[in-house]
Amino acid sequence: MTAKTAAKPRTNKVTGGKKKRKKKKSAAPVFILGGIVLVMTFGAAGAYFIGRAKYDGRFPVNTYINGVDVSGKTLSETEKLFERTDAPKTLSIVKQDGDTVQIELESFGYSVDTRRQLEKIYSETDSNLWFKGLIDKAEYSFEESVSYDKDKLRKLLSGADWGSQENKNAEIELTGSGYVVREAVQGDKMDYQKLEDYILSETDKNQFTINAADSGCYIAPEITAADLEDECERLNKVFNIKITYDFDYTTETLTGKKLMNMVEVDDDGNITADADKAMKYVEQLAEKYDTYNTERKFHATIQGDITVPTSSDAKYGWWIDQQKTCDALVDMLEEGESVESVDPVYYETGGYVFTGVESARSKKDDIGDTYIEIDLTNQQFWYYEKGKLKKECYIVSGQTTSEARTTLPGVYKVWSKATNYRMKDSNADGEEWDTTCAYWTRVAIVGIGLHDSQWRYYFGGDIYKYNGSHGCINMPLEYAKFVHDEVAMGTPVVMYY
Repeated sequence: MTAKTAAKPRTNKVTGGKKKRKKKKSAAPVFILGGIVLVMTFGAAGAYFIGRAKYDGRFPVNTYINGVDVSGKTLSETEKLFERTDAPKTLSIVKQDGDTVQIELESFGYSVDTRRQLEKIYSETDSNLWFKGLIDKAEYSFEESVSYDKDKLRKLLSGADWGSQENKNAEIELTGSGYVVREAVQGDKMDYQKLEDYILSETDKNQFTINAADSGCYIAPEITAADLEDECERLNKVFNIKITYDFDYTTETLTGKKLMNMVEVDDDGNITADADKAMKYVEQLAEKYDTYNTERKFHATIQGDITVPTSSDAKYGWWIDQQKTCDALVDMLEEGESVESVDPVYYETGGYVFTGVESARSKKDDIGDTYIEIDLTNQQFWYYEKGKLKKECYIVSGQTTSEARTTLPGVYKVWSKATNYRMKDSNADGEEWDTTCAYWTRVAIVGIGLHDSQWRYYFGGDIYKYNGSHGCINMPLEYAKFVHDEVAMGTPVVMYY
């Protein structure tokens, strides 16, 4: 049996023959870190509890209500922030005319309950979580809670004066320059229930000044300016029509208000003239411009300034045929177009038109400076052309011993001419005549003329008193021929005693 050799223990090589020992790590850093954590924990806890105590019974930090910072405020302090020191004492309702209806707030128990709203918000906050405000802003809002006795307010509103002005419709008014539309006037007519509902609604919102018109309560006029614009335009089109009458030395224009007084215009612009009103206008023209059968001032060659009377035989001057002129005016009005120049219609009979000499016409005279003048007292004839004497002679006029033969005074005119004219007639005295003249110039519709009387040897003097004509003007042949040949148709013939 082999004996076992004992194992030799392993030895570490050490310097100097000594064994090297392992070094153990120190526990100090761990204790320091733990201490720091512990301190921070206690610090944070302390800060929390300090904040907790600070905001206990108060709104947390960074809290806003209706934009107001209430951080750290108690409920009472916050309530004071929302107290309204400038709150009015009356409810004012502005009417459409600018006047106001004012009602005392206390008369219907008006009050604002702010505290209840704030309490509700406060109840939603948690002082234990006060630190959340350090991270995020907390915002709250509310509307003031209004309380009042609505029945009392309704009664007060119903007893208020809301005005009594009636609505006025827009209307068309005729002015001197044309038609204009007058705006409608908003009166006090209203839907009262709309007004009342609106006022209560606004009062609920804590509004103290209320515009009644905002409620839509006012009932607008039935006719507005816009409704009348087309009609106004149609009327102005007629208003601006001009019908101008020509009176030679002047004109008369019918237009504007005077014209509109004579017509009616329908919705399509058609014109209906009032004949009676048109006739009144024509009558005014006749009164102003007719010279027929009127006395005239005249400067006589021998007698000087005289007044020439009228007579039944003398037919000179302008005489408007009123009915025909009126009929023509009605037609022009209903045609609806302007007429730049138109003559009135003058009376006419048997081809004789009752007018004078256009160039002689003026405001004060219608004889002019070209005329025949016959002085029946002095039995003389003159012819003036443009103010200058061209011819003169003696004549024999109607015999004055007989009314039927007397030549009547007045302003005549040259109506017609003839040669070898047969004069055959009779008068009221039963006298008859039948003779022929070489030159005949008619100056009256009834048959009076200027003509030669070759059977006479003498003219002038007092012959007319005992051996006068039957009303005509007897002249020497030369002068009768001159009148026939040289004196224009329509020339005035002035005879006077």
